[in-house]
Amino acid sequence: MIKEFVILGGGSAYTPGLLQALIKQGAALGLERVRLYDTNAEHLALVGRLGQAMARADGASFKVETADSLAAALTGADAVLNSTRPGGFEARRIDETLPLALGIPGQETVGPGGFFFALRSVPEALLVADTMAEVAPQALFLNYTNPSNIVTQALVDRGGLRVLGLCDQSDEDLHDLARALGRPDETISFRCIGLNHATWYSDLRFGNTPLAGMPLDLEAPPGLNEEHRLRFELSQAMAREAPGYWPNSYLPYYIAPERFVSLSLAQGPRSDAIVAQLPAYYAHFREEAERDLPELRHHRGTAGFGDLAVMVIQALKRQAGSPLVLNTENQGSTSLFAPTTVVEAQGKLSASGWESMPEPGVPANHVDLLHRLENYQHLAVEAARTGEGAAIVRALAANPLVGSEAKAAALWKLARTQYGALLPRLA
Repeated sequence: MIKEFVILGGGSAYTPGLLQALIKQGAALGLERVRLYDTNAEHLALVGRLGQAMARADGASFKVETADSLAAALTGADAVLNSTRPGGFEARRIDETLPLALGIPGQETVGPGGFFFALRSVPEALLVADTMAEVAPQALFLNYTNPSNIVTQALVDRGGLRVLGLCDQSDEDLHDLARALGRPDETISFRCIGLNHATWYSDLRFGNTPLAGMPLDLEAPPGLNEEHRLRFELSQAMAREAPGYWPNSYLPYYIAPERFVSLSLAQGPRSDAIVAQLPAYYAHFREEAERDLPELRHHRGTAGFGDLAVMVIQALKRQAGSPLVLNTENQGSTSLFAPTTVVEAQGKLSASGWESMPEPGVPANHVDLLHRLENYQHLAVEAARTGEGAAIVRALAANPLVGSEAKAAALWKLARTQYGALLPRLA
């Protein structure tokens, strides 16, 4: 039973949306306390005040608190949601721009940008795990920090704690596809397997209609930015070559990297646009925190971020398994990867734990890419854990978007110049 729930990264602009999702479920979740922690004391205090006002106004069954240290936050926890951003947006901007100098897409989860993010996020996640082992050894570690596959793999390799990796990308991808098909309100059923941000969806049905029977000459759904429109366009091209399948919308980075490089050079870093929006978010939080009946209208992220966390908590209370897409140690989910590899798969989560579902397939011509990404995932964990230069170059070279030791060495040289103290391994 999860009564004490901790959110790390509790001062982020995502957190009010997550609190809103928790409050909406009321007493059904069984929560008694939600504790927030963040290294940004100002944002933590503000989001804490807003969360307390929201909980009070809605008569929430739990209290919202803040903690002034990691140990204080974790002590007595039943579940810990790790949603931190080590290095902040200053480091993310380098993640998105540094690789472009070598003609490689700049992105915070795939390619070199994702790797350098892992060098920051893995050590921090392991520190959280070490602290949990001392003050909350029975707690469940829910990882939402990117790159989710590498961070979750590092935690699984460490051992000693129960770990699940969360990502709502499958919901976003399939919702976009449903809108493009003109079926946004129909029930979607599917299976999926792969690695985080490198999955394939199969046996897709919208209502009673299988995807395999639908024409794939679709316009991207309205409201997508240019990057997401490009990802949808390329996803559709990949799906036409693999009838019955639909790819995770991050897989196109590996298929047409030059198009993402061109787009990034033309538009500038995504992080710049996000940073420009943050003052308005926090101004809104400050205003609503002072109201008797706060009305949360703006926060970062979609409802999926909070909804997935809620669904995990709900599933862990039930005896019957709830189908969810999560990142877990393979251990029989698929013969495609090694048993110890953290995979992203659809399974059933319940009070008894995680139950794999029958193994789905992937398009045969993409198996080699998945194996290369699996190898990279393990090497990236080693590099992030040890911080050794040779391990870093070896892992970078294994990334399919890099592909050579010469490029890897050049990237590492640029990183040592550009990140500085933002990359703890260099500080």
